[in-house]
Amino acid sequence: MLIDLLKKLRPYTLLIAVTMGFFVFCFFNYVEWSAHLKPLAHAAGVSLPVVLFFILFFAFSKITLHQMMPRAWHFILIVYQVAATALLAFYLKYFPDSYDTVILEGILICLITPTAASASVITGKLGGNESALTTYIIISNLAAAVAIPLLFPLFCDMGNNSFFHDCFLILKHISPILVLPLILTVLIRTFTPKLHQFILRNTKDIGFYLWAFIIVVVSAKTFNNIATSDKSALEITIMATIGFIMTVAQFAMAKGIGQFGHQRISAGQALGQKNMVFGLWVTLTYLNPTVAIIPGTYILWQNVVNAWQMWYRERNLRKWEQSGEKVYQE
Repeated sequence: MLIDLLKKLRPYTLLIAVTMGFFVFCFFNYVEWSAHLKPLAHAAGVSLPVVLFFILFFAFSKITLHQMMPRAWHFILIVYQVAATALLAFYLKYFPDSYDTVILEGILICLITPTAASASVITGKLGGNESALTTYIIISNLAAAVAIPLLFPLFCDMGNNSFFHDCFLILKHISPILVLPLILTVLIRTFTPKLHQFILRNTKDIGFYLWAFIIVVVSAKTFNNIATSDKSALEITIMATIGFIMTVAQFAMAKGIGQFGHQRISAGQALGQKNMVFGLWVTLTYLNPTVAIIPGTYILWQNVVNAWQMWYRERNLRKWEQSGEKVYQE
């Protein structure tokens, strides 16, 4: 009975998670006795890297290294990601007072932030190619690790640290989540194939629900950042609108590019679904908390888009099943 209920609710899981994040935010901000539970909330936030580790571990378990060959759309999207960031960074350097720098820096964070480790989960649910998406996760994270310390000094004060220091700092932040799961899955696949088969049989949807947990925590943090901001309601609305435009634009553009390689779902998730936990860390480390509103709202918008895609996919699956059509799968 519980399994049937989860299947019925699955298309709405992401919206439910965002809504739960809002209620969690309200609980910890407006209910007095919630103070006793704040250590639990802090522990949930600290646990996110561990949860991301397991999401990638389960994703890597499903694919082999020879399936992770780079595709043409990988190079197109990574050039866009870095080149667009570079153009905006140079604009901020030479025209620092020509426009609201907070807006431009927020857009830049939305551009350079790499693909979320959890993107492989939704890609598989939507009929995309998980191995192609997982490859891009690694490429985009490495590109961000190089581009951020290279380009950010053009428009912000990064202290007296060298390029290599900041590059190492970023790699230190993302490598345990990216590299260790890959190494662990290779070792298990090679030396304990029975354990590998057991993992494949019994962890089919675990990554999806771990991702839902992440959305609850990150959404609660996003609502808190918005509530504690010193910006007016109009300014926050403008920032949220920009976050929405960036979300839709990156999903749509990447889907168009991926269409030529028959991988529009994979490409769309690669560029549209961002690791904004990392993006917010970059913002708070090198920029300022106000800038974090735009990438923060991006988190909410990307999950609205993903929720719609999940619902649309489920509707099509029923239609294809009834008509006997072939299910779309990349």
